[in-house]
Amino acid sequence: MLRFTDLQEPTIADRCIRPLCFAAPGDEHYGLDMIDLTLQDGAVERRLQFGLQGSAVLFQYRGRHFAVFTRHQIAQIPGEAQKAFMDRMDYLLVLMDDGTDSTSIPFNTYLFSPEANDDESDYVIGVVEYEMLPAYSREQFFPVDRHRTGRSGDLALASGLPSHLQRMVMEPGGMRILPICKSGTVESRNTCGVVRYPEDGFPLDGMSGGAVFVTRLASDGHSFEIFLEGVIQRGGGGYVRYLGLETILNRIDGHLAEQNSRFR
Repeated sequence: MLRFTDLQEPTIADRCIRPLCFAAPGDEHYGLDMIDLTLQDGAVERRLQFGLQGSAVLFQYRGRHFAVFTRHQIAQIPGEAQKAFMDRMDYLLVLMDDGTDSTSIPFNTYLFSPEANDDESDYVIGVVEYEMLPAYSREQFFPVDRHRTGRSGDLALASGLPSHLQRMVMEPGGMRILPICKSGTVESRNTCGVVRYPEDGFPLDGMSGGAVFVTRLASDGHSFEIFLEGVIQRGGGGYVRYLGLETILNRIDGHLAEQNSRFR
């Protein structure tokens, strides 16, 4: 959660939405020498081209750093073996840039839902290797805790990277990405929530994996609080459906508990 005094004041909420991409071998013109992928078998892929899969959200929780997006952003291949699926995850990238250089976030592992409950299991959490991040990437993770949950009537901001506004050609000036924000109100909230916004006719393709933030007047009566409320799953036509953040935090808590038990 962050606190600020001016609703127009830039915050880390503007910077924690990043493009989620899949990479494929490219040619000399479109390849990016600066991003090399070391695959599970030790091979190194270079000169990659990228396809935008949507959005991802960077956040920090319990002193650790994560990226979250939706499971449906990863193409389903009927009959695919688990190893083949994990091999494909080698080519999944969450991209960062400082206006000059571009890089991908290094992940230690991915966390998936242990259940199969459709919307409630539609997430993937990347556990970030924070020490391997370049300096400019380290300040772009939104701080979260469990003390704030959205409720009906809250002012909400749905932020992501709609595909029709993005340019994923890499150039010396960095990536051309344009996040947008839909302002509305929380209409309903259980495990998942719905934000209603004024219909404007523009598509939201590519917003999956983006963030829903909620803002409230703080207890001091003159500043505002903004907190990460959930991850966008789908939307359009004046509504955004999202998965509440607590489902994601529960999965992380379970992962951390498993890790701690191994070292006892």
